[in-house]
Amino acid sequence: MKSRIEVVAELRGGSTAITSVRSEGRSGGHFAGRQTARGQIYLVGTAAGPLGGDEVLVSLRVGAGASLDVRSAAATVVYPGAAQPDSRLLIEAQVDDGGLLELAMEPTVVCAGAAHEAVTSVTLTGDAQLRLVEQVVLGRAGEGGGDWVGRTAVLRDSSPVLRHTLRSALLPERSVVTLVDTALEVRPATTGHSVAMPLAAGGVLVTGVGGSATGVLAEVEGALALARAPVVGAV
Repeated sequence: MKSRIEVVAELRGGSTAITSVRSEGRSGGHFAGRQTARGQIYLVGTAAGPLGGDEVLVSLRVGAGASLDVRSAAATVVYPGAAQPDSRLLIEAQVDDGGLLELAMEPTVVCAGAAHEAVTSVTLTGDAQLRLVEQVVLGRAGEGGGDWVGRTAVLRDSSPVLRHTLRSALLPERSVVTLVDTALEVRPATTGHSVAMPLAAGGVLVTGVGGSATGVLAEVEGALALARAPVVGAV
């Protein structure tokens, strides 16, 4: 099944208004959008999966000066299909000058036998900013994990800010967390199995792996805090 959800946020009267939420696909598609606060929307699963053979597109548009916070109500569980194992989740976002997109959904769980590709593409204009947190767990409790590929690409005014790819075949642990914040200026830092790396165009990429998503997320946030801390003795 192919499905699509589109969310548009614009600046109206000095504050952010979510001006459009549209879902398309059989029986409404995989996600519906529920506004929970001004400028905040939760994606709520309305169908199982994605299953093998499914493709889900999440389209986000943040107008100039607006701020959009996107969350999810629960984990996304990816299953293999009866006929094929592979599925795709595509997130495409446009953030105009002065806008802010915060994207922090609950973990994606890739079940044994599934093969899932997650692609996040964000285009920033002017001084627009992005804060992204992606959490992935390979397998449910007591089972092995499926195959997963995560790709993240961020452009600013047509120039690359970040191109990043992770593959489950190369991960030593079952949980991985990726954090991107284009607004921060940091120094390199490590905490446990998490690494914070400054980006050449400004901002930071933090990645971490471990046994549980919650533990890795805490470690990633610890690495970020260390990267932002002033250097002792610096003039």
